[in-house]
Amino acid sequence: MTDNSDKIRSIVLAALMVFSVFAGTVAFAGTAAATNASTISAQPNTTAATSTHTVTATVESNDDSNSFNSIEVDYSAGSGNFDTSNVGQDDIVTLTANGTDVTSDIQGVSTSNNGGTLLVSLGGTHSLNASNEVVLEFSDVRNPDQAGTYSVETAINTQSTDNPTAADLDIAAANTSANASLVEGSIIYQGQAVNGINFGANQDVVLRSGTAADPGTFQNSYTADGAGNISFSTSDLATGQNYFLEGGDGDVVEFEVVEHSLSLSLDDTELGNAGGSTTTTAVFDSNRQQFDVYVSADNLAASEVQNIVDDGFGSTSLVDANGDGTDDYVRATVDRGADYTLNASGIDAGDYNLDYEVVDTTASVSTALNVSAVGTGEAELDTSSFTVSQGDVASINVTLDGAAEGTGGTLVIGDESTEGYQANVSFSDDGDGEVTIMFNTYAAGSPDNGTVVWAAGDDSVTFDSSTNQTTIDNILAQGDYTLSVSTASDAATTVDQPQDLGALAIGERTTENMQLWTAPANADLNADGENGVTDSDVAALIEDGLVTEADGTITAGDYVVHQVSATGLEGLVEAEGNLSAALLSEDVLSVSIVQTNPVQNQEPKAVNVSASTSALTFVEGDGAYYIVADTSSLELEQSSKSIAAGDEFKATFTVADNRLLSSAESSAHQSVNATFEVEGPTTELDSDPVEVTSDSGQNITGTSNYAPGTELTVRIRSTSDVSPGFFNTQTVTVQPDGTFSATFDFSDQAAEDTFTVSVRKTGDTVASADGEVVESVGTPTATATPTATATPTATATPTETATATATATPTDTDTATATATEEPGTTTSTTPGFGVAVALVALLAAALLAGRRE
Repeated sequence: MTDNSDKIRSIVLAALMVFSVFAGTVAFAGTAAATNASTISAQPNTTAATSTHTVTATVESNDDSNSFNSIEVDYSAGSGNFDTSNVGQDDIVTLTANGTDVTSDIQGVSTSNNGGTLLVSLGGTHSLNASNEVVLEFSDVRNPDQAGTYSVETAINTQSTDNPTAADLDIAAANTSANASLVEGSIIYQGQAVNGINFGANQDVVLRSGTAADPGTFQNSYTADGAGNISFSTSDLATGQNYFLEGGDGDVVEFEVVEHSLSLSLDDTELGNAGGSTTTTAVFDSNRQQFDVYVSADNLAASEVQNIVDDGFGSTSLVDANGDGTDDYVRATVDRGADYTLNASGIDAGDYNLDYEVVDTTASVSTALNVSAVGTGEAELDTSSFTVSQGDVASINVTLDGAAEGTGGTLVIGDESTEGYQANVSFSDDGDGEVTIMFNTYAAGSPDNGTVVWAAGDDSVTFDSSTNQTTIDNILAQGDYTLSVSTASDAATTVDQPQDLGALAIGERTTENMQLWTAPANADLNADGENGVTDSDVAALIEDGLVTEADGTITAGDYVVHQVSATGLEGLVEAEGNLSAALLSEDVLSVSIVQTNPVQNQEPKAVNVSASTSALTFVEGDGAYYIVADTSSLELEQSSKSIAAGDEFKATFTVADNRLLSSAESSAHQSVNATFEVEGPTTELDSDPVEVTSDSGQNITGTSNYAPGTELTVRIRSTSDVSPGFFNTQTVTVQPDGTFSATFDFSDQAAEDTFTVSVRKTGDTVASADGEVVESVGTPTATATPTATATPTATATPTETATATATATPTDTDTATATATEEPGTTTSTTPGFGVAVALVALLAAALLAGRRE
């Protein structure tokens, strides 16, 4: 019994030792933390795409408090040919354990199984806790070529024993609408998924570089489906090369793979998130006309990105790339060279990179946007006081700053309770932060006398003259009117809480005077060539000397320009449509041009203004109005008569509008006038004949009464007896003093060559003279002519000494003057010996001497 008991004890002890060793082995070897759940997603999740994958795994309780040493993602467990070969430590976007970022603890990243398995190793400085959620996000994974659902296993702390959990990853087919169908000679953009068609059913198809005539290296092989079609991605094919597919029955399709080039330019990368600086214009440049892009930003939700691009790109859609219920991209269509607006309104301040990835190729581009916070903003008047003459149009400038820029507000003009008139004007800014509101003081208070309020430029106003203003019977009275402005949308708030206050001062209007100017016939009055003739055109013509002040005479055929200086007419002219319409409405404004020196017993000539509209140009200005009349085309009331030289006219401008003058009496009308005489055109050369020397720089001059600025042509032509003959022309301009001068070169001509000079205007000769080339052009010879007779006076004094005295006395009637001016070409003749006066004195002296001797 004892022996049996010892044997049994020995067996039990041995069994316990074996069990304990086994149990110890299990305990030490089993260090892989169990994961009770995992998920995986890919972005994008399309075939053959280079993608970013996110794995989430939950730690089970049996690994509570263990160090975090590694995480493994194994794609090889499924049937997909995922490739992680290019994933390195720099491609780890983030690794977290229970919300704590442990990316800095990563020691290394390795791949195995031909890129099918990824292992991330850590330093173990972080501990795992039961129910911890571990999240690994990494990029540069190439998705398989075939769509499908693939099983991917994830394990935490993998050493010698693996305890993974599996999760399904859905890979969708690349966008079939963007696929390119291969035909012979197709150009394929790198990254496009292409369809090869018309191969044999279930046939093996080989892809090689080069051409069928000059084949290169093997690239890949495919099996056609039952319809003989294959699909494959070109992401891994080199650009700038030819490729061909060859089926088992010898069918060949050749194609070329090219890079999809893409660039993007922005007008401005600095934007505000409110106000008028929220937008910029993007322009894409590409070697492809149209394509779709996915737009995203790392720190913006897809819906926020859509807010940025939606206005400019038109129709956009949100894309959930990995099916996790969260939108990842905005899909939009791009046309090369088109303008697209990006709008940062409402986006948080910050620096953003917007990424544009072409849906079906490898092309992508990014652009930076810096969005700044913009303050609330206010509306302000650009000055505290605006002044306008009664009846004129006031220009009221409002500025909008901060977030108010590009928005709008309300302007209240007047106060009905204290000033008897109020206009409530709503306005909108076009984005430049400035709004100019035009207020017609003539039409104010009435719904029937023209537009009361409008906006200048691209801004806009909302105003109903029947409901948004006080109705008054007469023109808006002179005086001060309060201006209130704010960004509020209603007048009541603006009046109660104005952001700025100002005043509109309406002063007295005047009808001052009429001044006459003249301009050359056929002058182009539209100096800048735009928008018809304006007051700025007239000012430019005056500055250039083409419109000059008239001296009381107008040469027949020239323009006569009537300048009327008057204030308070802007609103009336605006209400009538323009100055022409106002002048043709005789009960508003009128102009008359009537002869003041008619032939005896005949009616004076009078211009028919309504029939002369083609000869009249009406120009509106700021306090100055111009009525330009072409004297050659004016129609008279007496159709059988015409304007002639010697006619004298009086031009009268009359203000007759009852509302403007606050009176229906003709005695209240206001008029100004000016007179002028029509004279016939005259042009003369300064000399006839014209003499020049055989030299350059010879001037031929003349005078004309044509309006200053008139162009004349001076022509010289040799006479028939001159050989070789010569001919030349110069265009000259009549100067303000009526002179003109043409310079010619006669250095090739000889003395005594003769020619004719003609002055022409619009093809008609207006002056002519003969001319000759002379040795020199001098002044007339001066001749010395004695014009007085010297009268000798002798006085004899009987003394012992005889004295002879000769005195020449000049008088008003008897003056001896001899003036000879020697000029080149002047000959002066003289007599040898004594002069006449000396001879007479000598003769007298001799007589006295003889008398003494006697």
